[in-house]
Amino acid sequence: MTATHGGDLVGIGRAFARDPDSLLDFSASINPFGPPDAVSALLRAVAQQPSILAAYPDPHARELSAALAARERVTSARVVVANGSAALLDIGVRALETRRCIVPVPAFSEYARALAVAGAALLPLPLRAEDDFALDPERLVALARAGGADACILSNPHNPSGRGMPPAAIAMLVSELARFGCASIIDEAFVDYAEGGIAAAALGERTVVLRSLTKFFAIPGLRIGYGFAAEPLAERMRSLLPSWPVGTLEQRAALAVIGDTRYARETVLRNTEVRARFSGDLRALGLRVFPSAANFVLFDAGSDVDVVRLRDALIREHGIVIRTFESDAALAHGAYARVAVRRSEENARLIAALKGRLGHE
Repeated sequence: MTATHGGDLVGIGRAFARDPDSLLDFSASINPFGPPDAVSALLRAVAQQPSILAAYPDPHARELSAALAARERVTSARVVVANGSAALLDIGVRALETRRCIVPVPAFSEYARALAVAGAALLPLPLRAEDDFALDPERLVALARAGGADACILSNPHNPSGRGMPPAAIAMLVSELARFGCASIIDEAFVDYAEGGIAAAALGERTVVLRSLTKFFAIPGLRIGYGFAAEPLAERMRSLLPSWPVGTLEQRAALAVIGDTRYARETVLRNTEVRARFSGDLRALGLRVFPSAANFVLFDAGSDVDVVRLRDALIREHGIVIRTFESDAALAHGAYARVAVRRSEENARLIAALKGRLGHE
């Protein structure tokens, strides 16, 4: 079975004759501690007053855009809200009229899809496992210039390795690319777990920043994300959205969670602590675990392990789902898997299952 994304428990359940509700999902990197209490309060309010859903949503998400603008210290005109960051990626690529785009690989599969749909060529910049998938800005700029790239897509923290890059370094890279007319799309879907995202003041006229509101706040069933850019570019992006791009429930949920600073602070602290223990436990099994600033870790199980067979055995025998990359050419040389950082007791269940499968009992 080949998966483009993690989290498709319905498809996995069908493929392996398992009840999807019985599966422990390490393939999708969602906050394991659940959404903020405000989301439950919102759902109760809607249940008690279903007329909330009887009117069309605000097509421009005005209240949410204003709240996000305040959060990012930009004007509302620079904010674009849509039904997830993947939708924003699509319109960002189109709004920039991308034709040749450099992408450090391995990368989130949506980048290749969005570029293909837009008729744009993808220029890969291979990241090296021996460098822990660190990005060399000078190498990227040189390849972008030599290849005539008019756009670049970066993820920070990097997906799938989790490798983080300082915001100042990203801003400097964006500036260097802009010198020869190369635009930038910065995917910060997991930046809430890291040291912070790129500042709006560092943005050029042809830079788009993408953010997710569903992973960190554990509400992926509600499709919503946002981006910000210079006002003319943001307006162009909004013009490419369908009518009513975000529902009422999504807008209200986003408004309910973005101001919960206590939840955000506790999530980052817990994730940092649990990730460190989890990474250590994986290394103790002989796995090569790469540095991560996100809520997932990438490991290489080694040349003697068939990672696809390992994944299938974990599903069949333990009801545990991990993310593998057999269709990703940039990771074809190793036995790579990405696993979410979940609750400590759930992480221990995966470690125990791996011990059995890798002969460490």
